[in-house]
Amino acid sequence: MVDKANPFSLVRASDITDAQINSLWVELGAAIINAVMEPTSPISKYILGGKGTGKTHLLRYHSYQVARLRRPNLSGVDSVKEMGYLAVFLRATALDSARFEMPGEPPVKWQTLFGVYLELKLTELVLDALSEIKKTSPDVFFDEISFLRCLNESVGNPGVTQCQSIEELRAWIEGERRSIDQAVNNAAFSGALDIRAPFGVGALCLPLKRAMCALSDDFKDIPLIYMLDEIENFSTSQQVVVNSLIRYGEGLATFRVSGRLYARRTTVTIGGEENREGSEFKTVRLDDMLTKNIKFGQFARKFVQNRLGFGRRVGRNIGQFEPSNCLQEIDSSDFYEASFSKVGIDPTDRVFIKNFEDMLKSYFILQKWDIGLVSEIVDLLVSGHPLILQKLNILLFCKKFKAAVAPLEMAKEISRQAKEFVLRAPRGKSGYANAYGHYKLDLFAQLCRESKKSLGVPYAGFDTFIGMACGNPRNLLISLGRIYEISAFKELDFVSGPPADIALQTTAAAEAARFMFERDTNYGAPSDVARRAIERLASLLRTARFAVKIPEVSPLTVSFSDEDLNSESRKALDLALKYSFLFEVDEGRPDRNSDRVNRKVQLNPMLSPRWQLPIARRGDISLSSELVNSIFDGEKVAEFEVLLRGLANKWNNPFFQSNFSSQQKDLFS
Repeated sequence: MVDKANPFSLVRASDITDAQINSLWVELGAAIINAVMEPTSPISKYILGGKGTGKTHLLRYHSYQVARLRRPNLSGVDSVKEMGYLAVFLRATALDSARFEMPGEPPVKWQTLFGVYLELKLTELVLDALSEIKKTSPDVFFDEISFLRCLNESVGNPGVTQCQSIEELRAWIEGERRSIDQAVNNAAFSGALDIRAPFGVGALCLPLKRAMCALSDDFKDIPLIYMLDEIENFSTSQQVVVNSLIRYGEGLATFRVSGRLYARRTTVTIGGEENREGSEFKTVRLDDMLTKNIKFGQFARKFVQNRLGFGRRVGRNIGQFEPSNCLQEIDSSDFYEASFSKVGIDPTDRVFIKNFEDMLKSYFILQKWDIGLVSEIVDLLVSGHPLILQKLNILLFCKKFKAAVAPLEMAKEISRQAKEFVLRAPRGKSGYANAYGHYKLDLFAQLCRESKKSLGVPYAGFDTFIGMACGNPRNLLISLGRIYEISAFKELDFVSGPPADIALQTTAAAEAARFMFERDTNYGAPSDVARRAIERLASLLRTARFAVKIPEVSPLTVSFSDEDLNSESRKALDLALKYSFLFEVDEGRPDRNSDRVNRKVQLNPMLSPRWQLPIARRGDISLSSELVNSIFDGEKVAEFEVLLRGLANKWNNPFFQSNFSSQQKDLFS
């Protein structure tokens, strides 16, 4: 019986133990981690990223609570010195922030109470760490009286004056926090908030660093970092409190604040001043860094090995397990012919040849040319060539065709290049070889889609799912989790059994895409707006990929002028980016007719199987003002349908210029 406990099941980092945070950690690379965390930087940071980019895992891994488990034999002081900082972790949801926004009292009163409560929670975590450090460092003198005296200079509360130790201070803080809990709960029934704040906002968690220096000289060069996770759960007024702590924490404590791409609502502080990027804070976008991480393949392999338990279970050697051996791959050698039977392609089912011949005949008749040449041209492009090269020959003929060029001579030249390529491949270099390298994936996809017995466009192989993940560990888990589930249902052993076949992987890829598009990004009306825009964009990309005259290699990316977007299109585009349906491509695309650089966006490759699109970005389709707005503006759906039909006609009738395309010459730059 196969063990059906899915090691790739989605488990949020917030729901696992500190020990599991350590055991499941895989290093992304020192350069990336340092760029994200910068633990010794005096400037606070916002770490923003889509779902599954590892924000929670990253912060928890660098917290004292988790880091302490990695070196349990060290004293607490030595552990902190080795880390070079003291960081504590708090999830925004742990504060149940919705309780601090109720009608009946002035908003500023609730905002102040929230700020006090937040400081109590953060300070409580630091005191827990200091208490543990004190207990495990018997050879170090800790001046707790000076610590308490220094802290009370800013707090100014009689309760702190009465404390004689870190533990007593923690007990006082816990008591104050419980008093606030009780007052807030009572306010829900009475409609009135009856409580006195024990200190002002910023008077406790920020001066705590000075008090730590008074506690022991060992803390003088140790930065204090507060790590707040899921900041999107704080309201705008509550984020104002966080902004204020960030602004006035300079020289005392810094913050690492993580959240979704849309998490930050404001940069205003309580005093009305604006925090400025580069001055009071810096922003890191994890999605951008992960999509550019060239070592993600190495990370993914170790990530999968850890999930499967290799290196942690007795008798399992992490160095002897290769995840790619668990997944059957598409064999592209010998022009994919070894893969035809595996994906259901019937080499005799060549409807594309007849369609091409019919189009060419129609054109020859219209031009009153010798129709007998058509059969000769088709024979030159098809006969004696591997199936996928037949496709490529026809594509090249369509792209190079001009009325002034003798079609028969052009067909002869393409046929000659194809035969030479077969003899010299794969070592040969030529324009034909470049064309094959560019278009082979799209042409193979067309063959799969056209064949009646095919399973559709296949998605298979470990590297394919790495590409689909686009640097996001959670995306990889979603795909592999589906493969594991289907394998277990069929009583197949994912690790020790035969590799999962291409059909199984393709089914899993489609399910993963559907899960992400329909369920995992369901945030109500805003996500619906973005989802409908993405469906239109994907329709355009799919039309391009399966056209007779493919307009661009591996159509997954589009470019356009930002100035062309109307207000509704801009909103929908921003939502699509925030929900990770799309990724922004930083370098953009230079416009051919001006000095400007157009924006470039790529469809999230996790969604590619839903529309049988590629997973790798190569070229981009340049969109006109009319087309880009018809995609992203929900009021222009009818216009989009007209434009798409015109483009489909243009791309699939390479020998004719329709009335539509002649009137819309500016659709593409």
